[in-house]
Amino acid sequence: MAKKDGDITLCFPGENGWELWVEQSGRLVLSETRSLEEGGEPFQSASHYAFPVNSVFAVPIWTATGSPEMLGSLVEMQLEKSGLKPESGSGRMLDYRTVQTIDTEEGNRNLILATVLNSDYQHPLPNQGAREFDVSARFLNLPGNHIVIWRELGRLVGGLTRGGELVYFQGLNSIEFDSAAVQEIRCVLLGLEGAGPVSNEEKSQDILSQISGIHVWLEDADESVVSELQQALDLDTIIALRPDPVLPSDYSGLLPSVVAVQREQKQRAQMIRNVVLALAACYLVFLGVYFFNHFKVEQERETLSAKINGLDEELGWIGPFEKKWREIEPVINGQTHPSELLHRCTLQLPAKDVRFTSFAVKGNTITIIGECRDPNAGRRFGAKLMSAAAMSDYSWEWLQRPTVNTRLKDGTATFRLQGGYRFGNDA
Repeated sequence: MAKKDGDITLCFPGENGWELWVEQSGRLVLSETRSLEEGGEPFQSASHYAFPVNSVFAVPIWTATGSPEMLGSLVEMQLEKSGLKPESGSGRMLDYRTVQTIDTEEGNRNLILATVLNSDYQHPLPNQGAREFDVSARFLNLPGNHIVIWRELGRLVGGLTRGGELVYFQGLNSIEFDSAAVQEIRCVLLGLEGAGPVSNEEKSQDILSQISGIHVWLEDADESVVSELQQALDLDTIIALRPDPVLPSDYSGLLPSVVAVQREQKQRAQMIRNVVLALAACYLVFLGVYFFNHFKVEQERETLSAKINGLDEELGWIGPFEKKWREIEPVINGQTHPSELLHRCTLQLPAKDVRFTSFAVKGNTITIIGECRDPNAGRRFGAKLMSAAAMSDYSWEWLQRPTVNTRLKDGTATFRLQGGYRFGNDA
């Protein structure tokens, strides 16, 4: 999907302030400028940020290996020697890339450009930290094999190209393009003469060997100073306006620590938000399952209730009928009829000496009142009745053991026995 106009905005260091460039129809168009006197953090919504040249250090390094596994260690060793190795922490303060490979008698040699962010530089970063970062020089179409001088945020800066690659850049101390600036540029180039291959036979392949001219991108450049620079470096000089910035084909991995912290916090917040959303989703799923099961159980309950109601209408007469049956069972059941029970009990009486004076059946309970010639005769009858197979359905107990009736002169004893039906309750 193509990006819409305005999706890309570049915060770029201009000559005397910040510039905001907006992508329109495939090219960057200047939208707004803000001078340094205005202060503040400009262009809070910029998606791309160009590091001012004065906020970074460029270190060209020649190596005899192009192995990615070894380059990192070699670059760090060289930076440590020069005191520019960044401290570990949030963000990425170091970026390096191979800008040229040359063939020598001893084999291939690689020119590496290491770029280190100055941790002490206070970047006026966009509010959201921007999406992409790179050095401002990489946002400019620099002429190949030239020294280029321009101004950023009120100070002169310079870049050096070899072929089509930027191989060095540096911020100058000079504010004005004058004789002092010419001497400073000459000193910088003298320092770079020692950055090439160490072999004398390879001096022709040092960083400055292919330089063919100078571009001065200053509208107010004094022609006498330009002539002085041309004579000092013995190179042709061209005065022109700085071109509009363009987006580089690839961006450096440089990332300020404050932006890294912001991104970590944002990722952490997003992770927490995702966890909360996942928990909420699980909770909603749980509620859905719970209510589904609840409604299912309720539906089953209603179905069973309807079946029960149908069975009540069809079979509801059974309960009352059973109750009536139990009430009349003692009458119609021959095994529990009072006359049958009396018959079974009288079978246990001896031929003489013991008789019943009262026999009552109430519900499942039999009560016998009797007389006996003496207590022993009564006790023998009670023992026989309690062990009789015909009366095994009843549990017997003495309400009154055989006791001599003192009102009678012949020593007759009276007794009371009660038997309860083992398999039923009293009605």
